[in-house]
Amino acid sequence: MDRLTRNAIIVSAILLALLVFSLAWNRLGMTPRIWQLNQLLEQDPVLASYPYDFRAVLFLNGVVTLTSPHASVAPVEPFLKAIDADLADKSSEDPAMLAAGERFWRQELRAIELMISQPDVDSVVWSLDRAWYHRHGIRLE
Repeated sequence: MDRLTRNAIIVSAILLALLVFSLAWNRLGMTPRIWQLNQLLEQDPVLASYPYDFRAVLFLNGVVTLTSPHASVAPVEPFLKAIDADLADKSSEDPAMLAAGERFWRQELRAIELMISQPDVDSVVWSLDRAWYHRHGIRLE
């Protein structure tokens, strides 16, 4: 057997072993905890009906970091105007804008509730979803 054939057999065997392991990984319930938390967020009917998808990006020592389009460095108003075209010309004091803000905060609270309901989650930290703003062409200050 020449060297090329032997190396091809070895690489093929390694790839086959990795494939079998990756298929067994999902069946044995060995999915990473962050994937499980994201699946919980995706399957919630309340959050699924909202135009923004909250995601868990980090889980460490009982603390979950969730993405949000709102943080102390980014006001919620540009986000609300981007997801609802009817709000584009409204001021921040308009009743429709206030109602949209209230709905957004209820969604954030729902995401927190889902995470805290897990026995291994102690708290939630928010991280500004800069990628969302970039995808929608909104500049952050």
